[in-house]
Amino acid sequence: MLPARGPLRTYALVTLVDSTGLGLYITGSVLFFTRGLGLSASFVGLGLTVAALVGLLASVPAGRLADRRTRRGVLVPFYAAQAVLFALFPLVHGRVSFLAVVCGVALAESGARPVRRALLSDLVTGADRVRASAYNRAVLNVGVSVGAVGAGGALALGSRAAYDALVLGNAVSFAVAGVLLAGLQVPPAAPAGAEATGSAARGPFRDLRFVALAVSCGLLYLSGSLLDVALPLQITGHTAAPAWVYAPLLLLNTGMAITLQVRASRGSETVAGAATANRRAGAALLGACVLFPLATLGGAIVAVGLLVLTTVLLTVGELLSSAGSWGLSYELAPAARQAEWLGAFGVLSQLAQVPGPRPSRPRRCRRVDPARARLPHRRPCQPRPGPRQTRPCASRSMKRSARRRTHTCSISGPTAFGR
Repeated sequence: MLPARGPLRTYALVTLVDSTGLGLYITGSVLFFTRGLGLSASFVGLGLTVAALVGLLASVPAGRLADRRTRRGVLVPFYAAQAVLFALFPLVHGRVSFLAVVCGVALAESGARPVRRALLSDLVTGADRVRASAYNRAVLNVGVSVGAVGAGGALALGSRAAYDALVLGNAVSFAVAGVLLAGLQVPPAAPAGAEATGSAARGPFRDLRFVALAVSCGLLYLSGSLLDVALPLQITGHTAAPAWVYAPLLLLNTGMAITLQVRASRGSETVAGAATANRRAGAALLGACVLFPLATLGGAIVAVGLLVLTTVLLTVGELLSSAGSWGLSYELAPAARQAEWLGAFGVLSQLAQVPGPRPSRPRRCRRVDPARARLPHRRPCQPRPGPRQTRPCASRSMKRSARRRTHTCSISGPTAFGR
């Protein structure tokens, strides 16, 4: 159901435009970096990891700035910066310029994330914030799916111009979204010192309860790694199920996320309700972990059935943990320093995910980000008497890696690099 006419509908339109560009980008980014820019897969993985770590430095300062100014006034320049940076990608030549651009994108994306969440809190209050977050998550999934389908033509062409079109399309989406945000009418943020007492005066990183809850939410987000990394490896290497079953499982995950996220968020508007949602998420994920290894014990039919149940439980855990994290982060953040605390919550959640495997596709709006993803490790080609035999080997390896990564473009947030 569409929001009523006004700021919330404009905000949803911004999400749709933004995520459509994201779908274009994530579908072909690996091929663009390796084939278009001629960079090695190992260096791209290293560069994106470095950029992700650099990007974490922007979240809290950007939130602090947004608490002292209008959210829109801080957010629009971040969108403009990302539009310019993505437009610069086709001009990249060499490793230094690549690192400069990806680090710039990561800083702008990480800075924009808490400000955008705080902006949504300016448009709605109380219980409506979680519901609005859930609705926009569903819209994001629709947009990414549309963008991924649109990117299929560019991937089919396989030319440098086609790859350039994907990143330029993402740049255009940021520019359009920025224009829409510039016209959004929102009330001014509360003065920074209005409620600077108690926990607000201590700061987010000195509130141990806040830190513990943010880290616990980050640990629940590791469910995406099971779906993105462990599930395809389990299917192809340890079960009798056909390899192609992974694609329908991803469609099931995406369909559930689009249709059930708003319903799953009900009751998560308070700290107690959000904590309950996280406990239920943990129970669902525990069930998925129990079923996961059992898929190796039966034939193809049994394996497929157990994998479907595992995917359903993983998705339920994902939806509930998202709702829980929204409720906790909004309710625990002091009103006068909301964006700063939301930025700290995101940083702590991301740091908690560092020990886990990196997803091969971005997660749904979570802060969830391809800048943190590692490309699959590749054994180097064995030396050959001449260079003509070595280069095709590298090319075949790159093609296999690209195929595995680009067919999983159905998104799960976040979060994604550049968003």
